[in-house]
Amino acid sequence: MQQRKTIISLLGIILGLGTILGCSTDATQEAPPAETPSTSGETPAPAETPAAEAPKEPLKLKVTLTTGNLGHVVNSANINEDKYVKKMEELSNTDLEFELLPHENYEQSLSLTLAGGELPDILQTKGINTAEIAPAVDAGVLRPLNDLIDQHAPNLKAKVKADSWKSGRVAKDGVIYGIPGDNAITNGTVVYVRKDWMDKLGLETPKTVEQYIEMLRAFRDGDPNGNGKKDEIPFSGRERFSHTGHFFGAYDVPLNAWRLVDGKLTPNHVRPEMKEALGVYRQLYEEKLLDNEFITQPGNVWDNKIVTGQVGMWAHAATYPDTWLNRLRENVPEAEIALIPAPVGPSGKPGGVYAIGSSVSDFVWTIPSSVSEEKAIEIIKFFDWFYSDEAPSEFFLYGLEGEDFTKSGDAITYNYPAEKAEYDAEAMHQEWLHFTGPKLHLLDENFIKGRNMGDLIFQGITTGLNEGIVNDGLDIPTLPALQARPELDHNGLFQEVAAKIITGQEPLDSFDAYVADWKARGGDQWIAEATEWYNNR
Repeated sequence: MQQRKTIISLLGIILGLGTILGCSTDATQEAPPAETPSTSGETPAPAETPAAEAPKEPLKLKVTLTTGNLGHVVNSANINEDKYVKKMEELSNTDLEFELLPHENYEQSLSLTLAGGELPDILQTKGINTAEIAPAVDAGVLRPLNDLIDQHAPNLKAKVKADSWKSGRVAKDGVIYGIPGDNAITNGTVVYVRKDWMDKLGLETPKTVEQYIEMLRAFRDGDPNGNGKKDEIPFSGRERFSHTGHFFGAYDVPLNAWRLVDGKLTPNHVRPEMKEALGVYRQLYEEKLLDNEFITQPGNVWDNKIVTGQVGMWAHAATYPDTWLNRLRENVPEAEIALIPAPVGPSGKPGGVYAIGSSVSDFVWTIPSSVSEEKAIEIIKFFDWFYSDEAPSEFFLYGLEGEDFTKSGDAITYNYPAEKAEYDAEAMHQEWLHFTGPKLHLLDENFIKGRNMGDLIFQGITTGLNEGIVNDGLDIPTLPALQARPELDHNGLFQEVAAKIITGQEPLDSFDAYVADWKARGGDQWIAEATEWYNNR
């Protein structure tokens, strides 16, 4: 009980801050004092009427960014004519020209953009330390931003978290190259289960790895969907282990994270505990408890399996269970879901699906060096606007007046989404167009409680706050060894050997040979460079 009170207290502080931020309004200007009558008896000369100041021309900005696989963006006939984009332009006095990179091959498309030579005014990245962007930083392709921020962005300086500016995804050797998006919830992915399946089979919420496996067996054998067929998929995930990390976390080896071991910063995908975790995934695969298509399964196929009611357990954002449940109920009206703690492994602690993340959100915004100094100043002011009192919190939170919400005095009635197209439109103004600044939909208590499943969202947030593993290499830059041998990363050689082990093509002991080969290819050098970075942060 005390732990829950503590979580609720923490959440209350966060939500309270969001409420304050969400309610900011322009201060009402005082009327000028009345003119004092002349006491001399002379008629005062009429005051000169100042010349009307010409309105400032909209700032033209070419922006290259990902579609995010957001339906509202992907399905748009012309994103630059979209109604939300037009409203954003009006509010920010900009003329935005978006160039879209497909979500499915974002990294490759970004590399082609950089190689093409003609760069936009603003380039969205996943961080300046990624394999695509790090060489561009070293080559001087991206503009250093320290002086521009110091001189022209008081709100960015004051309101962006200090840790964000120090992040390896934002700065290198003290030089800032990116404007971070704000990450309100640093452990934002949790375990989802079909609660109606659990209830039908009389299952308690599992805690340990063994209990999780027993639950999945019950999903496989107990016919929880009631159709008399053994067609349930107990656990499903996506390619490259995306949204599938439940059991990596249980063994303290969440992918894309590091642990300081005997004074050496070591990536989790080559630690001995990873071999144990792969053994669990191998067992799940053999027993058909884990979707046998997950290794190459794209997100849209995975998504469809869940919303058509085939899947018993998956993982996703802690803040969007209402989205999933509404979509699921379109096909399975009686469906229920629960967001539960991740499995506890040998450490005795719930690991989480991923390691605790950065205060920097998914994307970092950069300005190419080819942009003029004058325009770069205006771009920095644009980013500063997102944190200013003039930022349109009403638009970012509620969308378009008359369509997404109505007002009566100060009271707002919001049309909470109920179907996928509406959820996609909501994500458009809350996330996709909200480059940076406080994410009010994750912080505003009244907004969250107003959703028809606000309690479920609260469950997801508290679950995330109560678990997660620290990543000792959080926001590590792309070091020379990895730049030279990108296959050393967890998305490289590891994916191939892990797939072969899990599917039974190779024995579990082949992991040891993989680690030896990994070290010989340059892994030991990468560890040495990473350790030096860690010790000199």
